[in-house]
Amino acid sequence: MSDNLPNKRIVINTVILYVKLIISIVVSFVTSRLILQALGANDYGLYNVVGGTVVMLNTLSVSMVATSYRYMAVELGKRENGDPNKIYNTVFVIHLSLAVLLLIIGETLGVLYVTKYLNIESSRQSDALFVLHLSLLTTVFAVITVPMNGLIIAKEKFIFTSLVAILDSIVKLVLIFFLADIDGNRLRIYAVMMAFLQLATPVAYQVYCRIKHREIIRWNFNRRWKDYTEILSFTAWMFVGAAAVMGQVQGAAMVINFFFGTILNAAFGLASQVKNAVAQFTSTLRQAFIPQIMKNQESNEERSLNLVYVISRYSYLTMNIIAIPLLLQMKQLLIIWLGNPPIYTEVFIDFMLIGGMITNLSAGFDASIQATGKVKKNQIGYSLINFSLIPLMFIFYRLGMPPYTNVIIMVGLALLTLVFQCWIMSELTSFSFSAYFKKTIMPSVASTIVALVPLMLLKSFFPISTIAVLLFVILSAMWTVIAILICGLRREEKKMVATIFNKILN
Repeated sequence: MSDNLPNKRIVINTVILYVKLIISIVVSFVTSRLILQALGANDYGLYNVVGGTVVMLNTLSVSMVATSYRYMAVELGKRENGDPNKIYNTVFVIHLSLAVLLLIIGETLGVLYVTKYLNIESSRQSDALFVLHLSLLTTVFAVITVPMNGLIIAKEKFIFTSLVAILDSIVKLVLIFFLADIDGNRLRIYAVMMAFLQLATPVAYQVYCRIKHREIIRWNFNRRWKDYTEILSFTAWMFVGAAAVMGQVQGAAMVINFFFGTILNAAFGLASQVKNAVAQFTSTLRQAFIPQIMKNQESNEERSLNLVYVISRYSYLTMNIIAIPLLLQMKQLLIIWLGNPPIYTEVFIDFMLIGGMITNLSAGFDASIQATGKVKKNQIGYSLINFSLIPLMFIFYRLGMPPYTNVIIMVGLALLTLVFQCWIMSELTSFSFSAYFKKTIMPSVASTIVALVPLMLLKSFFPISTIAVLLFVILSAMWTVIAILICGLRREEKKMVATIFNKILN
């Protein structure tokens, strides 16, 4: 098979992950409306800013699953010369220590933030603290199971992770469906429900690994300090990058709360959910490629880089299929979805989607950089760019700029990050900007122009009604796919698509 094309295993894993994703997203959007109706905008915004603070800590740790699967993937790639049990136990000890650290931070700085700085009514402070303590408890357990998650990804066991995610979504829908009929403090009840669901996935991973990979996760304390320092160094820099990503989103939510209150937090939380749901389409695709990029980095760098160019283009094009119809009909879709969406929700979503499209042009960069093990420069530059959002927001809000200023800044930072990471890639690998421009940028931009221009003209002929809006969204997605087939795919990829299509017809 050509190095320019993904292999069969990547294709199978991608299909599995997308089945899971579609189910999860449909359930997610249904539950969002039910939650907003059951809690109201104020409580929904309160949960997003308080529970989101803990989710930020959790995501910082879970995002460092990259450390686990990076070292596990490289070790498994060594086959008989590797020692995955040693790597697993080393990473486990590091995450156990991290879990304790996050608990201390949450119970000190987190409580201080809620009691002293959170912009809420004093009567709701006890509810906010309840959400904080409960969320911290689930976070600690999730952090401890991160190495198991990394092992499952490195082994490419995506059928299992997809089943767990689908069950999680279905159970969440069932629980939220009954929330509106429950009397009492719905915010606390909702927090308990979310804690239960957040604990279920790590428990499932633990059970699976103890059954399927008992020898790898068998406890065997590694006494070589050098192994810890190497992985700790990598983990520390990954932590910096993860902190920047979450600091950008959750930090923005805190600044918005400081200046504008919980109603704007509800709008920002809904916008983040839409952006994250769309981003899952590309992160799911990327997840299927990452193990192959990492395993080929040392043995076949040319194939690894070709996969980087391919996944960056595929990620951007895949997001186009969802983002372009949404951007063109966002206002009406929000009314259909939420009835009366909070103010500024539409503009938050629009700019977040544009920023996400830019980010996807570098979808394969992180895996390639992490595979080299030299992540310091990338994480420092990436973090400085993303953290700059918070002081910029303070400056512009003090000057009287509107609440959506932060998402406009995010788009500019996404462009700056793309340029920076191209430079890092050229330093650490045989990355060629001309090859990247030819194989990724040109077909991506061309397909967007071909898709967007006719649809903007077509939109003016459609009436404003639920049926017309939904019809336009479907037609937009179909035309975007056609534009991708015309401009976004290379010749051999078009042949592969034609072959698959013929097989389906037969």
